[in-house]
Amino acid sequence: MSVLPSAVPERTGATHGWRIRLPFQQIAASPCEELRPADATRRGTSVTAGGELRSGFRGSVLSNEGVVMWRDIRINVQHRRRVAILGALVAAGVVLTGCGADASRAPEPGRSPTPTSVPSATARAGEVEFDGMTVAYRCTGEGSPTVILEAGSDSPGTQEWPPAFVAQIAEVTTVCMYNRLGTGGGSSEPPDHPRTFDDLVSVLDGVLGALELEPPYVIAGQSFGGNIAIAYAAAHPDRVAALVTIEAYRDDPAEMAAMQAEEGFTWEDSPEHVDLVPTSVQGYSYAMPIGEFPVLIITATEDGERGAQNQAQWLGLSPDSRQVVIEGPHDLQFAAPEEVAGEIVDLLARLGAG
Repeated sequence: MSVLPSAVPERTGATHGWRIRLPFQQIAASPCEELRPADATRRGTSVTAGGELRSGFRGSVLSNEGVVMWRDIRINVQHRRRVAILGALVAAGVVLTGCGADASRAPEPGRSPTPTSVPSATARAGEVEFDGMTVAYRCTGEGSPTVILEAGSDSPGTQEWPPAFVAQIAEVTTVCMYNRLGTGGGSSEPPDHPRTFDDLVSVLDGVLGALELEPPYVIAGQSFGGNIAIAYAAAHPDRVAALVTIEAYRDDPAEMAAMQAEEGFTWEDSPEHVDLVPTSVQGYSYAMPIGEFPVLIITATEDGERGAQNQAQWLGLSPDSRQVVIEGPHDLQFAAPEEVAGEIVDLLARLGAG
């Protein structure tokens, strides 16, 4: 691990998560699980030197809460760009509609969360219901401030953080995670109308209220979860003790709009899933700083200098910001769990957690 240097060496070939860098110069496989065509996940895929897909995979970008779900997509030079476009579209309020979801599950503004299951000292996993939705959660550890782990886009949040990673933080304080709508694991399907970051923040706020977790929180998000964490902190700075982003990109909406016009969105491999709302990209931004709480930006070396510079833009979120670069791929919580958790534990020590 090192504090951000002036230049991070460009690295090509190894491909983890959604941030795919071409040309592919070697086979890249997940560090967490063996790749199999039938059930491989987003944490890795195999490619040949020419960039040809060697094994199919399943996954989603931004999930069904603003997202396109893919199956057996053929990797090409536009893959990462399309992923980035979708991130900007959701942030801009250009959201995707869900598939066959019950609109009655959508949150109704102004309603207070009502818990159906509150974690105790021994039972710290279950489901909460509020605003017509069911959300699965898992908490462990004791103490404050509570650390909320916001997972990347396509998997149940309760399954997207390695046990050792969670345990290391739980030695210091309470850690909670939840399954966003549409990610499975006991949570409801998303509503069938377009949603924005405001809606995603509202769901997170509902979970925190239903679990009766007292603010302020340390909100930590990986990848797209980092963008949700930032959105939450911007909306509720008074409820945030600290903010942590792990490989969360800041994409330029103007660039994303140009890419959309150039490439279009034709997901011929998964027509049964969701459709992009045909709306122009509207710029999105946060008036920085959003608060004075500590902000920790964790960046992977495999994103290279450009990735480090992109994420360095988040340094403006607070006058108390720091960026750290850790050796590894996009899904650092799997590749370097001890280092990433250690950075969070150090931050908690500074906050006087316990």
